[in-house]
Amino acid sequence: MEMMLDTKQIRAIFLFEFKMGCKAVETTRNINNAFGPGTANECTVEWWFKKSGKGDESLEDEECSG
Repeated sequence: MEMMLDTKQIRAIFLFEFKMGCKAVETTRNINNAFGPGTANECTVEWWFKKSGKGDESLEDEECSG
């Protein structure tokens, strides 16, 4: 049975995997294997890893200007 995760839960997993030293490709594969294909996208994981690598561990969306 596949479990649906909300955005914050997925981002928390991204942060956990980042702190554990995992690579984006490995994180994407792990999440998709556990929660179903398409749950995570490698480009998205890479973006969140870069954000975390800069010291920003917030799980919130960034505000858009406009």
